[in-house]
Amino acid sequence: MTFHTPFEQFEIFPIFKLTFLTFDLSFTNLAATIICIVCLLITFLYLADKSYQYIPNNWQIVMESTYQFIYGITSEQANRKGIKYFPQLFTIFLLIMFLNLSGLSPLTMTATSHVIITFGLALSYFIAWVIIGIYELGPKFLYIFCPRNMPAWLLPLLICIEFLSFCLRPISLGVRLFANMLAGHVLLYILAGACVYLLLKLFVLAIPAFAIIGAIGVLELGIGFLQSYIFTILLAIYLKDSLYSH
Repeated sequence: MTFHTPFEQFEIFPIFKLTFLTFDLSFTNLAATIICIVCLLITFLYLADKSYQYIPNNWQIVMESTYQFIYGITSEQANRKGIKYFPQLFTIFLLIMFLNLSGLSPLTMTATSHVIITFGLALSYFIAWVIIGIYELGPKFLYIFCPRNMPAWLLPLLICIEFLSFCLRPISLGVRLFANMLAGHVLLYILAGACVYLLLKLFVLAIPAFAIIGAIGVLELGIGFLQSYIFTILLAIYLKDSLYSH
């Protein structure tokens, strides 16, 4: 007998097996999903750019609203010096949103439900922000670990706490996104299974179950957008620490 679990939808399996020395370089379904989403995102942005008109259509309104939304986040959180890094924040917002929402389509998987993806994105931006901080501020970048107007006897403890909190930033960013997407899709799977069971056993109860699944699906759409927003705004806040001395 075959048992199905809610975690089967997150299984990674190789499409083309490839090894080099002791390294496994197989092309997996996760890699295929990410490549397809990136190509879809590039195509979407290209078509949106080519369709710009003096009187905007619906797609142009959506793109302009998204552009202004992320630009507002960047200017509010990272101030004037952070504007030149707006393209990076705009790109990561769209990428994460596309990855989140694509997982709700049939026969697809959610790349952001794998912690290796979310942590990889968070760590790459964390390293980039550290490099920018050292380049922009030099030795003054270390002031981020040293709160001002504190008693001298308390400074060593606070420096250790600030340093630990700073190093945990990519972990918290990655785990927050991964956990929310994983939990939402597991919940949808469980409710869908319960709905099918009720449909076979008692049709009357299946109707409200379908309504609940629909509501959870709409909620997941909102969570997908919300998590991309949270990821982006936290990156903008961390960017400010790399641009301005405390």
